[in-house]
Amino acid sequence: MDASSRVDIDGEWTVDEAGIIRRRNSHDLDAESFERALERIRGGLEWGVGALCERDGSVLLVRQDDQWLLPGGGVEPGETKPEALVRELDEETGLDADVGALRVVTEQTFQHGGDEASFRFAIYEARVEGELTDDPGLEDESITDVSWFERLPDDTLDRALIRFLCER
Repeated sequence: MDASSRVDIDGEWTVDEAGIIRRRNSHDLDAESFERALERIRGGLEWGVGALCERDGSVLLVRQDDQWLLPGGGVEPGETKPEALVRELDEETGLDADVGALRVVTEQTFQHGGDEASFRFAIYEARVEGELTDDPGLEDESITDVSWFERLPDDTLDRALIRFLCER
């Protein structure tokens, strides 16, 4: 990909030799949000994973905290990223998954005052089978819906990136 074919997908990004998008993002957080993020990172959250699932021209999204996003979540200690993705897809959507190619790696940095905390997030392609659950997510999660979309909703997290991935 050359500079003329780049799109604005937020943050600094490059495409490596394998075609994987490498991004760096940083967000200034309020004190409470920063403490929650720092607690999770100190508790072992080194990686998060998301699934780009496409079917018949539609992409799978979950509704969480008043926005749509790719299904996924944190990689638990002792779990591989693909294992975490399969587990998260089952928990959030009720679908069985086969994990495919790695598409994106993001280094996410959270800031508050002079403090920083970072973790990484990987997006993989995934093929899914089964029927969507009518009770998405776990009881302690704020996931309220799961659906296939032909057109991404305006309130989709990383909307430009997901659109870009779906067009490749």
